[in-house]
Amino acid sequence: MGSLSTSEVYSYPGRNENWSGVTDVGHSVFVKRLKGSPEESRKRYRRIVTFESLAGRGVRPFPRPEFLGGDEEHRLLVFRMLDGIRSGSELAAEKEFTESMSAQAGRTLAMLHRLPFRDEEFPEPDPHPFPPIDDLRSLPLETYVHATGAFVQAWGLLQRDTALLAALERLRATEAQVARVPVHGDLRLDQFLLDGTVLHLNDWEEFRLGDPARDVGAYVGEWLHRAVLRIPEQETDDAFSAVLTHEEVVARGSEELARVLPQISAFHRGYREGGGPGDDGLVVRATSYAGWHLIDRLIASTRESGRLSAVVRAAAGIGRTALLDPRSFVRTVGLGEDA
Repeated sequence: MGSLSTSEVYSYPGRNENWSGVTDVGHSVFVKRLKGSPEESRKRYRRIVTFESLAGRGVRPFPRPEFLGGDEEHRLLVFRMLDGIRSGSELAAEKEFTESMSAQAGRTLAMLHRLPFRDEEFPEPDPHPFPPIDDLRSLPLETYVHATGAFVQAWGLLQRDTALLAALERLRATEAQVARVPVHGDLRLDQFLLDGTVLHLNDWEEFRLGDPARDVGAYVGEWLHRAVLRIPEQETDDAFSAVLTHEEVVARGSEELARVLPQISAFHRGYREGGGPGDDGLVVRATSYAGWHLIDRLIASTRESGRLSAVVRAAAGIGRTALLDPRSFVRTVGLGEDA
């Protein structure tokens, strides 16, 4: 494939090292080197390779950046570069993520969950690390010592919430009982890349067998999270706006929820049309996972912050409500038949 040594090379923010450019023999490539401990990075590398093996067996080509090759020893992966792409998070921020895109995302996810696999391709148990039930009982000392003030505050709130912990334990227990399928495991809007009219799904480091409701709930949670974060950030706000009243928060929250529900409903319709299960059990579990996604976003926001913001805490509170009584909130979050 040639060398990037003479190319103008670009790098993008992320947890791994990466470079992109055109090699001296004309190949446009995106190269990623997985960071982390040898054992942990090897697991992520093998998950990606396993996914690529399965994705090639589908009836139709799976929409993803083309995998060109890898080097397990050095945790290097090479993909064909997609030019002029836009991420789903960028499109959503600019209000250009359409309902037809959400339907396409749903069909793609259904295709993933229907990929054929053999048990021997997943020889070792690989349970998903989240929700982290053990950490909700007690944090490792090293994690505590290196935590921000906001991180410690968030975990203090979560660890004292016995009802929430019980709900998360039930969710993990249920996950162990359902039929496992190939899942993305870390689904977010920024994992979708728009190339022309095709949405590619990217980043397979958390790929494994799991509950399909995990991915469905993550997509729902992404839109709910965006709706809540926009409550104090509408176009009429400025840096000197007064603190919102309770009535204003409720009104704006209702408005933002109404704005994103069509996206979630279109996604769910696309998922069912693509052959994804639409049973009652799945949508109830997906509602729980959507709730967890909002709490997970709370935790993620604390890693570089000194304090918890009120709006992020509000999002986590909504997530808690969905986790405690998911069956009552299936329609609320857009997964009901007549949502």
